[in-house]
Amino acid sequence: MDWLFGKQSKGSRGEPVPEQNEGLPDSSRPSGLCPRCEKQSSFECIGHLPVTFDGGYLVERNGTQTPTHSDRASVLICRHCKQGITVLEEQWVGENPRREGLKSGGTISWRGFHWWPQPHSNLHPAVPEQIRDAFHEAALALGANCPRAASVMARRTLEGIAAERGESTGSLAEKLKQLSEKGVLHPTLSDWSTEVRLVGNSGAHFDPIDKVTIEDARQLIDFIRELARYIYVLPHELNALRQPPPVPPRQA
Repeated sequence: MDWLFGKQSKGSRGEPVPEQNEGLPDSSRPSGLCPRCEKQSSFECIGHLPVTFDGGYLVERNGTQTPTHSDRASVLICRHCKQGITVLEEQWVGENPRREGLKSGGTISWRGFHWWPQPHSNLHPAVPEQIRDAFHEAALALGANCPRAASVMARRTLEGIAAERGESTGSLAEKLKQLSEKGVLHPTLSDWSTEVRLVGNSGAHFDPIDKVTIEDARQLIDFIRELARYIYVLPHELNALRQPPPVPPRQA
């Protein structure tokens, strides 16, 4: 994942942009990975909308009372792609969320906890479109806090990869076994693919004992992203490197 690596760089106005593994932007730290273009960038904050009234009021000198909020939605504009993103943020006092009851004793800041569009929800164009569509739906379900739906779509993405690689009959377990025997899947990737299948089954069938957590779904989706990179993206990038450079036209 390219966003995990990179050198310190500067934004369009010369401001420092954080290392590429420092995460997503919010209004307190308006620089980082853009969920739209997935490039490191700096951002302009163009407005806020309060969303959660916390029961308190800010009293002005003239006696006017303004409701206070613990959560808000902020709109940031990426200076790289010029597109907007929305960040849901909660208020912190020092190093603690305000919702924990600490209303004094530190600097007030707003920190993001949910982003739209959902970051890392798209696969590389080298991945076949139907597989990208299934993965995108899995990532959206994860962003909507629906781990069972996310795990089912992760399983469907894996089925799509198996079918595209020539395994279209039999159970998913049999397809994965065939892919492993053909060398399409490294043994470690094959083991992980089995985990996707099992957790996907848990999400698809009602069982009061089985429970798919957000962390389960997140790990599955992260794995599918790396699996797609291994099968499709790396060969695509290698072929691009092997292409001879274009020959410049001869001067008349």
